Amino acid sequence: MSTTSGNVQFQMVEERGWRRGLGNLLQGEFSSWFKSSRWWKHLIVWLVIVNVFMIIFVYAATQDANMDLLMMYGIFGGMFVALGAMIIVQGAIVGEKRSGTAAWVLSKPVTRTAFVVSRLVGNTIGVLVTAVLVPGVLVYVTLGVISDLGWLPPLDFLAGLGAIALSIFFWLSLTLMAGTFFESTAGVIAVPMAVFFAAWFVPSVLTFLIYVSPVILFVGPGDVYPAVSTSLMNGQAPFSWIPVIATAIFSVVFVVVAIWRFDREEF
Repeated sequence: MSTTSGNVQFQMVEERGWRRGLGNLLQGEFSSWFKSSRWWKHLIVWLVIVNVFMIIFVYAATQDANMDLLMMYGIFGGMFVALGAMIIVQGAIVGEKRSGTAAWVLSKPVTRTAFVVSRLVGNTIGVLVTAVLVPGVLVYVTLGVISDLGWLPPLDFLAGLGAIALSIFFWLSLTLMAGTFFESTAGVIAVPMAVFFAAWFVPSVLTFLIYVSPVILFVGPGDVYPAVSTSLMNGQAPFSWIPVIATAIFSVVFVVVAIWRFDREEF
């Protein structure tokens, strides 16, 4: 049910409990991604970063038989996307708090939980579609058509892509959580960046931390273990499922903490 006055259309809020206003907020988030130029601009950037470079490496692999193309994909399709995701989401909460948009939205029949969830879901789907799914499918075709790897089993490749997507969700949820604690984007981006480099370098010294590092999902620690995504794409079981489980648990914790903290934010 809706009423129209001038150029403004108001949607009746039908959700109850914490979901009150979630539908309208999600509609707004999806519109900002997919009903504007935002989606194709992001897609072009990731096609250049991931697919163009992968094509270059596929041709280079014909001269260097030792080049691990799936490892290279983990770097460009996983590591680079993780860093990009942090940048994309760093202002999702902070920007709206500073501009007063958050206070204005929350003056409507909208819960704070719905506000946080809508920002997380909208940005997660936007990033995963433009930076993981579409480039990943094109990488799969590229490997099948012009690489010596040939056509990998599609379900195996999809499982590896899922591992990368889970890691990207980890960085998105961590960055969003940081946005509920800080008032500037500099403070927000510092948190996931610090965690990223710690997860990258510290396990090389304290090897037991490999099992809780989200980085291991797309890039292996040297020659010790292959990345989880690489193993799955090769049709093999990863060296351990613990990194997958730990990454999923941490991601949920970040979301819960973000909701808890934002619920105590003063506007």
